[in-house]
Amino acid sequence: MNRFRKVVLIFIVQLLIGQMMYAQLSASKLVPYRIGSLWGYADRKGNIVIPTRYQEAFPFFFDKAVVKQDGHMSIIDENGEVHMPFRYDFISNFNSDGLAIVSRGEKWGVIDTRGKEVVKLKYDAIAAFSEGFAAVKVGAKFGFINKKGDETVKPIFDAVLPYKEGLALVKAGPQYGFVNEKGVEVIPLQFDGATSFRNGMALVMKDSLMGFIKSDGSLAIGFQYDAANVFSEGFAVVRKDGLVGFINPSGEVVISMQYENANNFREGLALIQQNQKFGFIDSRGNVVIATQYEAANDFHDGRALVSKEGWAMINKEGQLISLSQYTMVHDFNNAYARVERNNLWGFIDVSGNEIISARYEEVTDFEGGLALVKTNGKWGYIDVGGKEFFRD
Repeated sequence: MNRFRKVVLIFIVQLLIGQMMYAQLSASKLVPYRIGSLWGYADRKGNIVIPTRYQEAFPFFFDKAVVKQDGHMSIIDENGEVHMPFRYDFISNFNSDGLAIVSRGEKWGVIDTRGKEVVKLKYDAIAAFSEGFAAVKVGAKFGFINKKGDETVKPIFDAVLPYKEGLALVKAGPQYGFVNEKGVEVIPLQFDGATSFRNGMALVMKDSLMGFIKSDGSLAIGFQYDAANVFSEGFAVVRKDGLVGFINPSGEVVISMQYENANNFREGLALIQQNQKFGFIDSRGNVVIATQYEAANDFHDGRALVSKEGWAMINKEGQLISLSQYTMVHDFNNAYARVERNNLWGFIDVSGNEIISARYEEVTDFEGGLALVKTNGKWGYIDVGGKEFFRD
């Protein structure tokens, strides 16, 4: 588990490449099923529906799934029908617009659910679509395309981030600014750092100080903070003169500068640090869980992981359940947390019950009621009841 995350903002330029999107498994009735080294699909009861004949098989997204055979990928529907030849090195999951990012050799493009290349394989990288646009890379430069493949922003920037609230963050040289959906530079490149827009404001940096701007480029909160974070649940963490507090969207300090450090509000509570100990406050600044822990994480699914003579979890009333029997505990995700004991992994629920015993070499979080687990060096899926969709 990661220790407490400091609030000091770091502006990271991401290398934009197409990636398999695992954010949320679809509600498909079919689950990838492995027998030995071959994959097919089973229903939720474990009955094989599509024979195990593929090198790899990925979950269904919007009624299509990616499968691999003889080193190349294609797509199938829930009847097992292959929709195009096995010709790509990589195919992402389909998004809600019925588009997937593909690659062959060193080039990237986009296909639709029929396998038609909506965007020819001519880019060096393509990121996932956001608000109808995808970042593309040509050489060392970045731009954007729309869902038809039109280049709405020519690849002239050194870095970009996805569109958020109709604007995309772009960087040329050391300066950051924003372009609109037509590629017009509506907020000039003038900042030393910036984040994407969120709830009508973006965090920006100039001359080593941080402030916030509105979507028209006007200054919402002046450059006065040594460090800051984006707004979350109506508050932003800010640092000034070595102390940390919280401001509201009007720029008013609503929780005074008194902490050594703090995280954003999450699920109504914020993690704070005082005297090198960690606790939690509510939105009025009241300490609801005393600063007593050596390490702590934010709340997830009504529980927070803390460390004090071993790992434990607490609820919002501060009631504690010891997890000292585990050497590693991850944050809760979709009501379950990964735990490690004796170099093996399992899962607990929000009551601390070990719902799946620590018996796997590696595990991923549950998404859509399924998690990937590794045993005997091979991966397979399980459901929250522990049913295994694989056998050797």
